[in-house]
Amino acid sequence: MGDREWMYSGFASKSHEWIRGTTEFLEHAFGPAAKGSIRMPCPCSECRNKKKKVKAQVLRDLFKHGFVPNYTRWRHHGEYHPIRDEVVRPILEEYDGDAGMADMMADFHKARFGKGMDVEEDPEETAKAFYDMMESAQKPLHEKTKLTQLDAVSRLIGLKSQLGISRDGFDLVLSIVGGLLPADHVLPTNTYATQKLLRALKMSYEGIHACPKGCVLFRGDLEEAKTCPKCDASRFVLVEGSDGSMKQSKVPEKVVRHLPFLPRLQRLYMTEESAKQMTWHKNGKRYHPDKMVHPADGDAWKHFDNMNPVKPYSRRVRTRLLEVPAIR
Repeated sequence: MGDREWMYSGFASKSHEWIRGTTEFLEHAFGPAAKGSIRMPCPCSECRNKKKKVKAQVLRDLFKHGFVPNYTRWRHHGEYHPIRDEVVRPILEEYDGDAGMADMMADFHKARFGKGMDVEEDPEETAKAFYDMMESAQKPLHEKTKLTQLDAVSRLIGLKSQLGISRDGFDLVLSIVGGLLPADHVLPTNTYATQKLLRALKMSYEGIHACPKGCVLFRGDLEEAKTCPKCDASRFVLVEGSDGSMKQSKVPEKVVRHLPFLPRLQRLYMTEESAKQMTWHKNGKRYHPDKMVHPADGDAWKHFDNMNPVKPYSRRVRTRLLEVPAIR
């Protein structure tokens, strides 16, 4: 990616470096032999990657308005900067600044939408939500900080989840924090706005009706049942009818929200850091050298490896050994 200070320092004077760099950007974004009908997001300070234009229009806008601030990594134009093996940060450590969030978003985009960015059609709703998050990952919370809008929102949402803050309480938190920030801040003002910003990362779940006492789940053979076959509890909330008798409503007494297994695995492989942690058993390398994150990091397991260095079945044997009580 290199040093791209020229994007901003050379704009006013239209320096030779700025012209050469802008030309290289256009060739990177559109291709050296691009047809005039190909449209790409315009990265000028007016369009801010929200409007798609042909190459000539993008060139004209860049000469007139310059590049949008903080766009030194051309994420909307097919450029990615994967984290290298030698600089992988432990996934459990708190990320510093917006680098972690930006890398995560780039990996998320590659996994979900692929590398193709030169489509002329408007993005569908899921892609639009992602592009909004990408912009938020580049937008400073206010002009005197490097913390991005997405960083701030994700941290506050994490606090809401950890402390179980209600919707009204979270709205109050946003109001107080926003009042402490400079007037030009872009922190959302309510829960709805924060959830709208993060909607691209939401994972669908399956709602399963359950016995209010926890006996059974109403699925499979019990999908049509209205009472629990074990305790006879009503599946739905009972309400008083016009004749004074209790009747079942359409509201379930208890709902279990299940995150499907495969999408959960796919999410773990979407970011490069977590994918590396998921494949340690295949590659034989973990990325927490100073922490014990698996029984294989223990002295007993290492001793077993030293005693059995060439036996291909040792992993299976070790796994079975972990399942039985220790012999004293």
